[in-house]
Amino acid sequence: MPVYQYVCEECGQPFEYFAHFSQNGRIPQCPQGHLRVRKVYQAPAVIFKGSGWYSTDHRPKPSAEEK
Repeated sequence: MPVYQYVCEECGQPFEYFAHFSQNGRIPQCPQGHLRVRKVYQAPAVIFKGSGWYSTDHRPKPSAEEK
């Protein structure tokens, strides 16, 4: 079940909202009962650092001359 981050535009309180995929388009309420909320977008959890992952995973096969 996905977890979304929201912040209330009236009181400024951040909160998390657990939504099922079947709840398409439903906007949550603030824990204080306010209706004006804004979704907070965050960076993805996967980060590729460095240059080694490509060269080690998809290294070209050595030719006969290099052996």
